[in-house]
Amino acid sequence: MRDTLRTNKPKHKPYVENALGPFYVEKDYCITCRLPEHEAPDLMGFHDSDSDSNAESHCYFKKQPATPEELQRAIAAVCACCCGALRYAGSEVPVLQKISEAGLKSQCDVV
Repeated sequence: MRDTLRTNKPKHKPYVENALGPFYVEKDYCITCRLPEHEAPDLMGFHDSDSDSNAESHCYFKKQPATPEELQRAIAAVCACCCGALRYAGSEVPVLQKISEAGLKSQCDVV
């Protein structure tokens, strides 16, 4: 696997804390289910709102996958997301196929 996956311009507005790369969480779309974080704790982060800030709770990709195992976890996180907030803006055919095979073609920014 290459060190970085190709990224196209995201179709939707990414949450600001997402790591730069093809996997992202759409801004203001997270419903704080915490399932993606459970699937890929090494890749997913969670901003928990607190009384000191006006920011809402939100998950995000804190790291992009760099190994085949991390890529599998990133795809699993996309599949586990109950509201469709996790997206893929890359154009790597194997990744697009795996997400599509899971019935989540709509989560890919490139068809």
